[in-house]
Amino acid sequence: MEEIILDKIEWQAPEYKHKDKSIDFIWAIGLVAIVMCGFAIWQANYVFAIFILVSAATLILFSIRQPQDIVFIIETNGFSMGKDKYEWKKIKGFNIKKQDNEASLLIELDKYLLPVYTVALPLELADNARENLLKVIPNIELEESKSMKFMEKIGF
Repeated sequence: MEEIILDKIEWQAPEYKHKDKSIDFIWAIGLVAIVMCGFAIWQANYVFAIFILVSAATLILFSIRQPQDIVFIIETNGFSMGKDKYEWKKIKGFNIKKQDNEASLLIELDKYLLPVYTVALPLELADNARENLLKVIPNIELEESKSMKFMEKIGF
């Protein structure tokens, strides 16, 4: 079988869309965590109380943290997202969605847990990326997971 040569497409994008959280959000998370922690201690469930505190702290830290820029590369060897590299045989398919002034690349990997990745794609690269990807993997109808859509609606 003849090897397919792809044009190298490289771009940078943030790992997620950051939405600024108000101080009220942080206070609400803290208040809910303290109430739940108090209830857990009242029920003598100390491990759950610690879990609640650690979870609340993690949620607050990740909500104020700025996203890092990640380098994405489509090339002959496969698809790269930062340090993660995927060969074409591990990718089931892709879909490119265009909305307003932006595009997103949805890639379905051969994984059981979180198989669909959504990647921000510059609009000017969308057509070139589609042409390249069609040479190696099928264009299938993919949607973002319902949990991802829910998280975007509530501000994450």
